[in-house]
Formats: sequence, C-alpha cells, structure tokens
Amino acid sequence: ATHMSQALPRQEDSSPAGLLAAYDAAHDELGSPPQSRVRAALEGAAQRGTPLTHLALRSAGVGSQGAQAVAEVLSRDTNLTQVSLEDNALGDDGAAAIARGLNGHPSVFRLNIGYNEITGRGLRGVAELVAAGGPLLCLDLSGNNFYQNVAVAMVAPAGMSPLAPLGRALASAECRLQLLLLDQADVDAKSLAALVDGLLRNTSLVNLRLGENNIDARSASLIGKLLRGNTALTSLDLRDNKLADAGAATLAAALAANSSLKCLVLWSNGIAEQGAAAVASVLSEQPSLRILDLGGNAVGVSGVEALKAALLRNRSLHTLGLANAQLGHEGGIALAGAIEGNAHLTRLDLRRNSLHVAGLMALRLAMKTNSALLEVAVDTAFVGEATEDRELEQSFAAEIKAACAANKDRTHNEASAVPGEAAAALGGTDPSRPDSSGGSRALDLLARKGLPAAEPTAEAGGAESGAVSHPFSQPFPATAAECRALGRARLQALGVAEAAIDVPLLGAAAPPPPPPPPPRVRVMQWNLLARGMASDGFEVEDVLAEPPADDESAAVARAARNLSAVVDPLARWAR
Repeated sequence: ATHMSQALPRQEDSSPAGLLAAYDAAHDELGSPPQSRVRAALEGAAQRGTPLTHLALRSAGVGSQGAQAVAEVLSRDTNLTQVSLEDNALGDDGAAAIARGLNGHPSVFRLNIGYNEITGRGLRGVAELVAAGGPLLCLDLSGNNFYQNVAVAMVAPAGMSPLAPLGRALASAECRLQLLLLDQADVDAKSLAALVDGLLRNTSLVNLRLGENNIDARSASLIGKLLRGNTALTSLDLRDNKLADAGAATLAAALAANSSLKCLVLWSNGIAEQGAAAVASVLSEQPSLRILDLGGNAVGVSGVEALKAALLRNRSLHTLGLANAQLGHEGGIALAGAIEGNAHLTRLDLRRNSLHVAGLMALRLAMKTNSALLEVAVDTAFVGEATEDRELEQSFAAEIKAACAANKDRTHNEASAVPGEAAAALGGTDPSRPDSSGGSRALDLLARKGLPAAEPTAEAGGAESGAVSHPFSQPFPATAAECRALGRARLQALGVAEAAIDVPLLGAAAPPPPPPPPPRVRVMQWNLLARGMASDGFEVEDVLAEPPADDESAAVARAARNLSAVVDPLARWAR
C-alpha cells in the first residue's frame, strides 16, 4: 500500500460537476465502467448544484479498483462530512486508496469501512490517517480480518500484531479520534495488547466497541489494564465475548479504580451468578458508571440479590439492562425491592425473563413508591400459560407502563392538574372521591382467578421462624376490602415501609421532587446505535466528553447547513 506521504493533493475544482467529471475520468484511466450508485450520487449533486455532505455507499459493489476512483473524488472534495463504504470488498489496496484520498480532507469526521476484507496491511494507511489528526472523529473497522497466523502469534511480540499500527496511531499526540468500532474484527490477545498500549497514552478516544472478538478471561486482564490506566474512555462495549465469571471479576476489580467510565456493556458473555455478584460488589461504590448491561447472562436470583444490595447504595447508575438474564419470578420479586423508592434508576430492561404473574405483580407494587423510573421493558405472553395468566400479566405490564409514563410527565412538569387522574389511570383510589373502593382491572382479575395470598408471619402467630415462605400462597379474597387488606400484607411481605404503603399508587399528595439531572454528557449526533432498547439488549448512545459551557452543537449544525461557512475544521469539530 502506498504511504500517506504520497497522498493526493487537494484539487481546485471541488464543485459537484467537477467531482463527477473527476470520477468519470478516473474510471476511464482505470479502464473500468463507473459504479452505478456512486455515479448516481455524484450526478444527483451535480444536477442540483448542491455539494454532497454524506457519501452513503453501503454494499454498493465498489471493490478495490473502484476505490481508486472514489479516492480521486475524496482528494478533490471539501464538503463531505461522512463517508460510509461498509461491505464493498475494498481489500487492503482499496482501504489504502481511501485513506490517501482523505489525507488532508478538511471536514470528514466519520469514516465507515467495516466488513471490507481489510487485514493488517491495509490498516497501515488508515492508521496513518488517524495519527495525522485532522477532523476524523469516528472510525468503524468492524468485520475486518485483523487476525494473524497462530504460529506467528505465538512468537511475534504485540508490536508486530495486525493492530499494532493503529495502537501507535492512537498514542500519537495528534490523534483526535473519539469513537472506534472493532466489533467482530478477529482481535486476538496480541492485537488487543497493542491496542491497549496505545490507548494508555491516548486522551481523545471516549467510545470503544470490541464486541464478538472471543475476548476471554485471560484477555480480560488487558481490559482491566486499560480501565486502570486510561482516564478518557467513557463507554466500553464488550458484548458477545467470553469473559465468564473470572473475566467479570477481573473487570470489576479494575472498575473499582476507574472514575471516568460511564457505560459498560457486558451482554452475552457467559457470566453467571458469581460474575454478576462481582460486578455488583463494585457497583455499590462506583461513582461514575451510569449505564450497565448484564443482559444475555445467567444472572439468576442470587445475582439479582447482589445487584439489589448495590442499587440501594449506588447513586450514579440510571440505566440497567437485564434482558434474558434468567431471573424468573423470584428474580422479579427481588428486583422489585431494589426499585422501590429508588430515586436514581430511570431505565430498566427485564424482557425475556419469564417473570410471570408473581414477578410482574411485585414490580407493579414497587412502582407505587418509585418516582424515577421512566421506562421498564417487560414481556407478558409466556408460552404454555393459561389465558387468565396472560390477561393478568398484560394488565400488570400496562400498569407498570402507565406508572413510568406518569413519572415521565412529572419529571417534565406535564402532569395533570388533577392529581387523582393519574392514580385512576392505574386503578388506584381516586382521592377526589373518598368513598370510592378503588381497585383496578388487575385486582378484578386476581379476585376472579383466586390467586393465592401471603402466609401469616410469625408476628401474626403463623410461622415459627418469622420468615415469609412466599407472598402468594393462599386463596385471594374476592371483596374489595379484603383485596386492600391483602395488598397491604403483600407489600409488607415485600419489605415496603409502612409509611409508603398508604401512599396512593401515583400519589394524591404532592410528589417528591424529581432527582437532580445527571451531569451533562454530549451525545454524538452521528451515533451508530438506535436510541432505546433493542432486541439484543441495550443499544446505548455514544457518549462523548463534557461539552463546553456554551453548547456548540447548534453552531455546528448551522455551519453544516451553510456549506460556504465550512472552512476551518478546527472551528467546527472541537476536540
């Protein structure tokens, strides 16, 4: 591959028509026909007379030779801000050509060349582009082949691994990269070591993704080294690796010494109850972590119990992912005790956990004293259940959702002026009608079904040990008064404070003040991930460093719209 010292100079004619002519001329010289999608994008811009700002060519069949013509366009352009060439079979030569074309480009801040059969050879030119600084902030190298022969890997040092050039680029004082994606990129232990060595001297990268790279418990020590020595990284995504309990414990020990990481994704890592407990043990004292995803692991009931204890002390975590974590109804009941009255957690993912009636009811009751949760994702239709069970679960899930919506309204000062309406929405007693017996659709279903109730405690003269064997073990009374009495007993069994039991579900009294907002974090507008909860666990936002006091995002947006004002990249893409 040609080195960056031979990069193509910026040409004068960067108009849309000039770029189209340059592209056609490049293909004439190569002796190959233009690629239809590339030419269509350039031709459309020329006809409109409007410069392109985003070149989106995913799976466009560009190929190694076509990349030479695209590089010619990039070498002349001065207006593009994003270039996506994912899945185009660029190969090493094509990747080197694209890197040459972007050398000296004034405004491309995001480059996606994932899934292009790039190896360590093609990565060298890209690494030089990273080391040169410039406007490049986001780089996606996922799905490429950065592995090395096993025999070579056994004897070669980390400095000779495929990712070593990138590690050295990240250590460069000129590097401004903030987001690096290396999912499913065959990152072995030697390459990971080279990457970590570079990041220990890096001060710009804040978001790193290393999903699906077979990172195991032995390699976890390298991640631990990164967490102990790097103070810039705020988001680390390790989904679909093989950390297991030992790796989770290693990360937890390193996390205790880290005060900058805000987001940690450990989805589907073979972590069981012991590993979850290790993470929970450090969570109680961890001051910075705001997003944690442990979904796809066998967290189990004991893991939830450890998390419950940690959440009662933690003051920073606002998003917790526990989808498909084998919680069962007992885990749902345990987690209900953690969210009851919790003033910090705002998002919780509990899908695919077979919470059933007992778990969902416990969560619904816990929402009675929670004013912070804005989103709780739960499933309702469990295979093989009776129709009445499904109906009851759907009712509880709807009430949980309504409670979250009411919390959201309260947080944004959009709650109804009549406080009883919110309570009525969840079937609680309407304070404007003191004679109302209240009761919800869920309670009606419970009465009709005859759901078992709580056994008496030792204090009531029932059990000798004083322990409640199960909160749902006797027939459910059918009258409204008995329902209310049993509801109180069940809340007591769940550990709800006496003072909280008498508070209507959404509170007729003045609600507690909302928790203070978390410290501001700047979020990439070019984020690669969908906001919200995804089918494979949380897909979190790309968190950047704290913005300056005068938020520059609006100014950046205006400058991007007014292309004639886009001159100095340093003025637009602040570090």
